[in-house]
Amino acid sequence: MDELTLKNNALMMSSIHSYDANHQAANLVNWQQEFDQLSQGHFIGAINELHFPHIHAFREDTSHSLRQQCRIEDGGLWLGFSANDKSCRINNEPTTFNQFLCRSGGQDFELLTPDNFSIYGLVLHPSFFAGLTEQTKEEVYDSSSDGLWLDNIAVDELHKFRQYLSLLLAPKGNHWSSSTHESILHDAILALLTRAQRTSFAHATSPQRQRIMARVQEYLTESRLKSPVTMSEICSAVHVSRRTLQYTFAQCYGISPKQYIQVIRLNQARRMLQSSEGVLTIADVAFNYGFFHLGQFCQSYKRLFGETPRQTLQYKNN
Repeated sequence: MDELTLKNNALMMSSIHSYDANHQAANLVNWQQEFDQLSQGHFIGAINELHFPHIHAFREDTSHSLRQQCRIEDGGLWLGFSANDKSCRINNEPTTFNQFLCRSGGQDFELLTPDNFSIYGLVLHPSFFAGLTEQTKEEVYDSSSDGLWLDNIAVDELHKFRQYLSLLLAPKGNHWSSSTHESILHDAILALLTRAQRTSFAHATSPQRQRIMARVQEYLTESRLKSPVTMSEICSAVHVSRRTLQYTFAQCYGISPKQYIQVIRLNQARRMLQSSEGVLTIADVAFNYGFFHLGQFCQSYKRLFGETPRQTLQYKNN
């Protein structure tokens, strides 16, 4: 991971590069995040960001498909939209690349992003709303809303945001001051939120699919994943048929429940290898996460992450 900070007319831009999904998750400050890599190969990620007193603007680029479990600070608001022509899922719901996604602070949400995905993000800190009049605050912000995206936003308006942020976050910098850019963003965001309506969670999601996935994730705790888990066991725990379970995973993640469990276990094993202090061996970590054949574990690990478990330990020690 390397970091470069550029200064231009008191505007500080940070460019952070990472070569691991876990490091990428940790690079966005004031977020509670955990990333699981889903597609195979060496991960490469980058974040270009600007921190204003009340707004955090960034572009995040990721090379591989990820399951991102996210949460921003209480009292804030996250707005996100695709920076290229690819779309993602939010809380298991499909979106388009021309939608403004949103989540209020203090609410957990999950993004499922494809290979070679880029996203612009705007995090409005609690101080952004503290400076508004009560009337304006009521018009633009409902902290109890469980909406997943903004409605009534014209495509050309999103395109203007995309163009502006591409210039604002360009590595070469720009010629305006920090206060000027924050004023432009502040006014544009208020106008956007005033015109928009957040699609209600109940309307936007498939209730049955959402309930099934919530029960599955509640059941598949880290401790339970350290032991063998059968399809029949999951079906019994979440009260669905095998066909329904297969269909739900195919709709939400594009993989089978068995593949999902293996990917999550491999990501947990990787985090353990990266955080261990040398007490556990590779065999210990593999066994702890339900892999009883070391050779098969190493093959699956290399296929997913593009490196062997031993190389992960070497990179950590270096």
